[in-house]
Amino acid sequence: MKSIKLNFQIDFILAAIAALSAFLNTFNIWNDTTANSYYTAAVTSMLQSFHNFFYGTLDPGGYVTVDKPPVAFWIQTAFAYIFGVHGWSVILPQALAAVGSVLLIYFLVKPTFGKTAARLASLIMACSPVAVAVSRTNNIDGLLVFALLIATWMLLKGIRNQKLPWLLGAFALIGVAFNIKMLQAYMVLPAFYLVCILAFKCGWKKKLVTLAAATVILLGVSLSWAIIVDTTPQENRPYI
Repeated sequence: MKSIKLNFQIDFILAAIAALSAFLNTFNIWNDTTANSYYTAAVTSMLQSFHNFFYGTLDPGGYVTVDKPPVAFWIQTAFAYIFGVHGWSVILPQALAAVGSVLLIYFLVKPTFGKTAARLASLIMACSPVAVAVSRTNNIDGLLVFALLIATWMLLKGIRNQKLPWLLGAFALIGVAFNIKMLQAYMVLPAFYLVCILAFKCGWKKKLVTLAAATVILLGVSLSWAIIVDTTPQENRPYI
């Protein structure tokens, strides 16, 4: 029987950068008792019932929602369900997303610019003061950035391999990101459309059909939660 060799190498410098990111984003968060108390209150409320969870309600009675769509708070609530409601447990999703973003930056840069540039880019991401600061709170910007970086990775994978599902998946994930922080998720769209137009190798007719399909998926996912809310009678849902 022939032995199977796995061609897998660990980049120890990248591992060290990821460890640095984890340290910067998590050190001493266990002493933060409530984090952003507004969003922590929402997580506490969302643990009370599925109604509160789905709508992202601020109060246990389910009368009013927070000021954002609920996807990021669904993730925070899942962590709070497992670990309990603490400052660190609602911060942890953003801290982990920040480490994931550092790794994604590396894998986005490496294929085109090489390992050295990828390491430098990930190190800059890991040490950027604003990135660290926002990831040490339960504000949801870190999760938004992480989702958009995954979408970027999917887009580039679809372009390099000329695989339509990856491209469409990238636009679907932007739709998910819209339900994290609304129109801020769309800041990458001009670049996404331009890359598709210039780099997706097919005829113009197929290219336009592909972009139309991607746009339909984007809007469908983006508006899915809002449509459900809007079609629910006001007496059966909280004030948005």
